[in-house]
Amino acid sequence: MDKKEKILYAALCMTRQCWEQGILTQAAMEIQKEELWELMAEDMTVRQSEDGRLCNIENTPAVTDSSFCIPSVYLLGEKEGKGKYGKAAEKNLDFLLNRAQRSGDGILYHMINTREIWADSAAFLPYSLALAGFYEEAYQQMEGICSRLYREKEGLYFHIWDDGKKQFLRPLFWGVGNGWILTGLLRTLLVWNHQYAKEEKQMKKRFFELLDNMLWLETKEHGFHDILDDKDSFCESETAAMIAYTIYRGIKEGIVKKDYMCRADCIREALYKKIKETGIVMDASGSPDFLGKGTSVECQAHVIMMEQAYDDVRKS
Repeated sequence: MDKKEKILYAALCMTRQCWEQGILTQAAMEIQKEELWELMAEDMTVRQSEDGRLCNIENTPAVTDSSFCIPSVYLLGEKEGKGKYGKAAEKNLDFLLNRAQRSGDGILYHMINTREIWADSAAFLPYSLALAGFYEEAYQQMEGICSRLYREKEGLYFHIWDDGKKQFLRPLFWGVGNGWILTGLLRTLLVWNHQYAKEEKQMKKRFFELLDNMLWLETKEHGFHDILDDKDSFCESETAAMIAYTIYRGIKEGIVKKDYMCRADCIREALYKKIKETGIVMDASGSPDFLGKGTSVECQAHVIMMEQAYDDVRKS
């Protein structure tokens, strides 16, 4: 069993909420485990709630987390010819487009009965909308999330904004939160319609500024602190995997210059020290509260995707 498979097996043994199921399915797609990702996508539809949210466990209040599940179900629907999977994806999209709670300027709130906008929403919400052809809505969501959370001085993003209280609930540069925005920008750009050139230019501007500012905070050991600018916080694994993945995938797709390759290689090599023989990646921002050191499905998924992107760019 190779390292990617060990990490995948370890992740499959961890409890999965909808975003965890979604990000792990994305990893299975990227390593071309077709039978596995299709089974995982089918499970998302089995647990689809009446309002349309895929993989809704215990009627969670999460709104935008359901977007993590849309790409695999949508693509399975395209493959089968708009049958039950296509309808399931459309039902979730309809919920997000027409029924979920929004701010006055149309930005989706992260959870029901709150007015909170989270960095997490940038990971798959704009990408899912763009994948389905809703480019204007995808850009509106991405720009709305980013503009709320962006801090110009540092060129980084805080985690949560409360639109009701008009204040940040977590005024910290959480590494994983910034990674969600970084990877979300890349995924959205990869499926973007170039006719929307102005919007594409703005997203690329945000993408490269964020990538460079995160790399600026890389430690001497080629890691990243859980709170990016707080040297007293632990060196966190998922942030490192997100950055290395983004560089490798970006180079493969012609978005990122090859000059960044050596940075990704150093980060990847350092991260390997955190992977146990069993495939469990240590020192992640730990599930379920992500407030300290632990393990998480999303960290496992990003390491798998990093490894696949590394293999792909080396072959090209």
